[in-house]
Amino acid sequence: MKTLPQRIALSSFWLSHATFWFTLLLGMYLGNTPVCVPYISGCTSITATGIPDPQSFFFRGGLISACVLFVFWWYCMKSWLTELAPEKPILSVRWMTTIGVISSVCLIVATAVLRPDKSELPWTVHTVGAALFFLISLLIQTRVTFYLRQLQAQGINIGTSLTFKMRLIAGQWFFLLVMIVLQLTDSDDDPKNVVEWWMALLIGLYYLSSAQDWKHFKLTAD
Repeated sequence: MKTLPQRIALSSFWLSHATFWFTLLLGMYLGNTPVCVPYISGCTSITATGIPDPQSFFFRGGLISACVLFVFWWYCMKSWLTELAPEKPILSVRWMTTIGVISSVCLIVATAVLRPDKSELPWTVHTVGAALFFLISLLIQTRVTFYLRQLQAQGINIGTSLTFKMRLIAGQWFFLLVMIVLQLTDSDDDPKNVVEWWMALLIGLYYLSSAQDWKHFKLTAD
């Protein structure tokens, strides 16, 4: 039987990405989204799949709910790191997880303002909120990963996902650099959309990766 933290890790990934994939497929079926694989062609952005009706209702409901799970995931991470740390560096763990929660709040704001009528959509609020989510998530996931690496060097059992986490972080930094180049060269939207889809996938997989580390971790004492 899976522990509550494991369920939160699994649900964080699957709810967010099931929302992306469902609204994408629904849009293709209704004809307001191109039929394609956006991870390869970049034919549409994640945001664009969640603007038209009726996708917008599923998109906002699913993604905002997923963001709430992200917040609970960061709470689990805080409790787990506090339990692992030999000297209990509560302040260090707290600031990392608090910033992680802030990234989730940024995405909630960016998602909540989406409306089917594009002329009334506050694009600046959405764009800034989404950009902050991607950037803050990358920075804080990187910091947590290197913190786990430090704990492992001290002989502490941190689970088995560290190598996978390192690869996810490397992938995110790669795509961030690609996005910077695309912005500087005034590239078309399609390559930027590809980067957006892959960044979202890698961030989601980072949440998912903790499920294997939390097999025996519980939020309450036995």
